[in-house]
Amino acid sequence: MKNYYDLLQVPADAPAAQIKQAFRQLIARYHPDKVQHLGEEFQALAEERSAELTIAYKTLVDPAQREVYDQSLAAGVPPPAAEAAPAPMSAPPGLSSAPGAPVCGWARADADALRAGRDAVVKRAVLGRVDQVFARAFPASERPHVPGFDLSCLSKPKLFDLGARSWLLAKFVPHLTGDVVQEAWSRALRASRARKAVLSVFVLAGEMGSKRDVADLLAANRRPANGSGQGVTIIPVDVRDWNAWVPAEADPTARTLVARLRGE
Repeated sequence: MKNYYDLLQVPADAPAAQIKQAFRQLIARYHPDKVQHLGEEFQALAEERSAELTIAYKTLVDPAQREVYDQSLAAGVPPPAAEAAPAPMSAPPGLSSAPGAPVCGWARADADALRAGRDAVVKRAVLGRVDQVFARAFPASERPHVPGFDLSCLSKPKLFDLGARSWLLAKFVPHLTGDVVQEAWSRALRASRARKAVLSVFVLAGEMGSKRDVADLLAANRRPANGSGQGVTIIPVDVRDWNAWVPAEADPTARTLVARLRGE
């Protein structure tokens, strides 16, 4: 499968100006006005390829997104193939396809595909980094599946140690919202009832609000410790700079992991 550089037919070290020129030349071939005389199947393929090219272009001309994408390629973490981008919405039956007619579905689908492609790239790179940090923290660990989370790492009990184990969960979300925090609390609490463990839940957010907004979200969704006496700590992490909101009662292990994520 082609990566974004192959799709745009440019080398991996191509400057932004070359990428922009290549995109303009390629995207022109698939403009709706250029394919309106073709059959519906070819029009659908043109829409899909246009969305793929747009995702690749927007990713590579943005320095921050390109850096994340290049890191995922270098680390061997397969970035989402441009071919797998969600197909744009086609115009509903009955809408005119005459030259100059507005194609609202095209614009909406193009934006949706761009966001989906960007979030998928960031998610893969972020989870790859967090998984490495988890593995270094607990070389000997269990990885129990927990519905609703992308990563799970449960420390193995030490010999003759009857204390609670450390359990790390991680979930990537494009945006941090109250619903996200609420769902993370509920799912983590259900999981914690099955094991004697101190649960630290890393909510890895592509975007989040101010410190006050995050504090309000956590306060509004705070939950008491479960029946076994062990608590669940929600730790929002802004993956743009790896800043985290770590509550005072957080497991010391979680604090260490946050420092490692920051590269400290």
